[in-house]
Amino acid sequence: MKIRHLVIVSSLSLASIPVYAGFSDTMRDLRNTLNQFNETSKEVSNTAKEWTGSRATTNSNYAANGFSMGQQLRPKINNLPLYQTADKSSQVINKLSKNADIIFAGNMTKTGLIEVTTEHGNGWIESHLVQ
Repeated sequence: MKIRHLVIVSSLSLASIPVYAGFSDTMRDLRNTLNQFNETSKEVSNTAKEWTGSRATTNSNYAANGFSMGQQLRPKINNLPLYQTADKSSQVINKLSKNADIIFAGNMTKTGLIEVTTEHGNGWIESHLVQ
């Protein structure tokens, strides 16, 4: 009787070996697919960085933060600096009060500066400081 049980258990364990082999093949294929997906996404990311890298601080003709070209804006704070160029270290043309009229000109940098027209001339302001 003991030999019969031993034969049955042995045959069951031998029958499961192809199942484990099939499972490991499936897992290996899944890992390979995930690695290929990861490599492809890295390539796409690098291509996007190369494409936009030269435009990192240049102007874009798109509206962000919900602003549209020609929209009238108001400063959230007093003494909002109006920069001469699209750089926070550039010369400040004027400081705008909370009741200043500001018109969005449609250009924005990746650093969050937007081009505007005011009664003091054209310049750049920080987009998060207007509404």
